[in-house]
Amino acid sequence: MPQGVLISAMLFETSTVQILRYDAVKGHEVETGVELCQKLDGMPDIKGVELLFPGTKMDTQQMFAEISRCNPSIQVFGGYPGGHKPNSPEHFIFDVHDVMYNSLLAVTYSGIDLHFNMNKTLGWVPLGMPFKITRAEGKHLIELNGRPAAEVYEKFLQIDRKLYNNAEEALEFPLLAHLDGDHYLRSVDHIEEDGSIWMHGFTNEDMDVHLTYGDPTRIVAMINQRLEEISRFRPQAILLYSCIVRKFFWESFTDMEMEPFARIASTAGFHTWGEVLRNTQNGYIGENNITLLSIGIREGEVPADKLPPIRVDDTVLQGQASVLRRMSRLVYTTMEELQRAHNKLTYLAEHDALTGLYNRGTIEKLIDAALDRGLTSLVMVDLDHFKRVNDTHGHDVGDTTLKEISEILTTSIRAYPGAHVGRWGGEEFFVMLPGIDENKAMVYAHHLCHVVDYHIFPTIGHLTISQGVITVRNCPDHKTAYKNVDDALYAAKDSGRNMVIQARSL
Repeated sequence: MPQGVLISAMLFETSTVQILRYDAVKGHEVETGVELCQKLDGMPDIKGVELLFPGTKMDTQQMFAEISRCNPSIQVFGGYPGGHKPNSPEHFIFDVHDVMYNSLLAVTYSGIDLHFNMNKTLGWVPLGMPFKITRAEGKHLIELNGRPAAEVYEKFLQIDRKLYNNAEEALEFPLLAHLDGDHYLRSVDHIEEDGSIWMHGFTNEDMDVHLTYGDPTRIVAMINQRLEEISRFRPQAILLYSCIVRKFFWESFTDMEMEPFARIASTAGFHTWGEVLRNTQNGYIGENNITLLSIGIREGEVPADKLPPIRVDDTVLQGQASVLRRMSRLVYTTMEELQRAHNKLTYLAEHDALTGLYNRGTIEKLIDAALDRGLTSLVMVDLDHFKRVNDTHGHDVGDTTLKEISEILTTSIRAYPGAHVGRWGGEEFFVMLPGIDENKAMVYAHHLCHVVDYHIFPTIGHLTISQGVITVRNCPDHKTAYKNVDDALYAAKDSGRNMVIQARSL
């Protein structure tokens, strides 16, 4: 097929455009980021900067960390040229001087009447449970859940790490990462025989990731939502950066998600191996994969007239694409049901079936973690003469009483950040108060005694509680803390009940 070159131009009436070039970037990413940040902060009326890279081999994570320090009102966007095929061998950028393979072009846009509207569109849906990244070095993903990362693709997608085209096989099933309240897709660059994976975007240890698949219905819905949003902005031009993997996914329907933007305003852009976008909420500049960035640009105010509704025409999805859409919906619905079932099982495993409080295993884990962190007060609560309630009124009334005392305990800790309450067993409960010293813990416990004493329970009327309190600052042996607070509780019961005994602090 004959190849061509498409040249696009933007004309500004009141704004200024400046091109900054940084050479020999690889190995000097931090210095480049610092220099660019200082340059941007010194430019009057700057509204946005477009970053253009010749490939994905630079350590852009460090560079972006430095650029993110610039004025948070500056919009940042851009991408890495990706060609027209998933295995395009060469990527470069050029200006009037030469072709560049190790440079950065930063195009700045300044103007009092200049406005930007930016967002990204994903559409890939999580599959199954999340994996924890347990070992990673930048873009080199080594382990998930303590196992070679490639095992995820081998187990769930039967992609052999030894296949010459393993990366192409895995391209359409990226990992969805969660970072700083945002979502980032990470596509596979190459799977090594040792089971590690080179990704097109960086990954961090302890990051949760999901295996994902492209859902045509979800993609179309998200594009339509973005079209509605950018239509209200009324741009005069729209820059589109679409990941090459999206082109690979859509095949002959690749223009379906981009063509509607041209009915709003003139468009320009290119296919990418990575997309750059600044999060307007936290100022963080992130590297994205498999996203469609849409950058609306306008000089002046929003026109008074409104555009007619513009939406993706997905009726072209016939045949195999239509089957894929239905299969995607089936998988998504099934995964939703499995996730709900998993959430329910997790809740049942962590909570007491009668009261809804944490069960003994869960509250003990929370207490142990709090004791390891430092200052924590523990309050052990026991209902006085509860056996008499069951013997006199029956177990149904006893269960109702336990539920009501659980509600009182839950309400009592709301003013204490990080506090938890759990059922220890029978009529015994544990309250954990992290960061609370001896005096405040005793104030809490005495107040709780009064609240319960004055509360009127259905059928039985009044009820009292006994409590043991201990404050722990440094106690590697947690068993000692549990024993001492338990001894304090029983001292309160032996001393006449309806009282609080404080154990010696540890």
